[in-house]
Amino acid sequence: MKAIVLAGGEGTRLRPLTYTRPKSLMPVAEQPCIDYILKSIIDAGISEIIIATSYLSDRLIKAIGDGLDYGASIVYTFEETPAGTAGAVKRVEDFIDGTFVVAMGDVVADVDIEALVDFHKERKAAATIALTEVEDPTQYGVAAINEKGRIQRFQEKPKSEEAFSKLVNAGIYVLEKRVVEFIPEGEVFDFSKHLFPKLLSKKIPLYGMQIKGVWMDIGRPADLMRASIEMVNRRGRENAIPGLNATGKILAQGPLTAGDGARIEGPCYFGSDVKIAAAATVKRSCLHDGVSIGHGA
Repeated sequence: MKAIVLAGGEGTRLRPLTYTRPKSLMPVAEQPCIDYILKSIIDAGISEIIIATSYLSDRLIKAIGDGLDYGASIVYTFEETPAGTAGAVKRVEDFIDGTFVVAMGDVVADVDIEALVDFHKERKAAATIALTEVEDPTQYGVAAINEKGRIQRFQEKPKSEEAFSKLVNAGIYVLEKRVVEFIPEGEVFDFSKHLFPKLLSKKIPLYGMQIKGVWMDIGRPADLMRASIEMVNRRGRENAIPGLNATGKILAQGPLTAGDGARIEGPCYFGSDVKIAAAATVKRSCLHDGVSIGHGA
């Protein structure tokens, strides 16, 4: 099997952070956002990956490389003009052979993709959407499924009074190559807005499965911070920095120095060469490489 990761978004709601790096490279605790989905794909036994890039593509390619560090083969395609999520897949149609996975590279997704693929094959589906439950479904594609997981209704970004479910599209799909035939060439065409409603109207077997693991949007600064803290809670540990006045979950990547009376209250993430001056307090924060905190702050 092969996978296509879509990583061309500009992340406009994260500006000014995304003026200098693409949204898919935003740091979420100790890793760039895209690393979580790449690891999930590779853990599912998929080692051939194409990343569709556009905005600041040179920085993404430099950061990810050819995939050898990930244990995979990664190649890239560049979009000069937007084609939509499904349109981007249509452009790399020749790369696809049989069943394949499509995933968004700008959400935190530490999930079991192998289980999603197994579900897809058991149902003999043409397309399977990974679903996750959220409190506010109005910013996502909403799905209603029957007892076997077949999607009965699908609506993109409904008004709150129109939302018929809290199960939403998580931006990870298992697809058969024949589905690509329904994507027109040369048009801006999206999975949620266009392709999935088209498949439903033609009674093509479209399924949804609620995924296990961590799935979090990082569309806004508050979302990015929330995702980082969640990953610290999952991967950090108590008493991670012996000799320091620290409580709660801590995730530390490198040397950390702290002055007299400095206090740390987790969950907190620390990159390399972080310095905390005397009498300073760090609480529920992520401090990346080279950050210094002043006296008494």
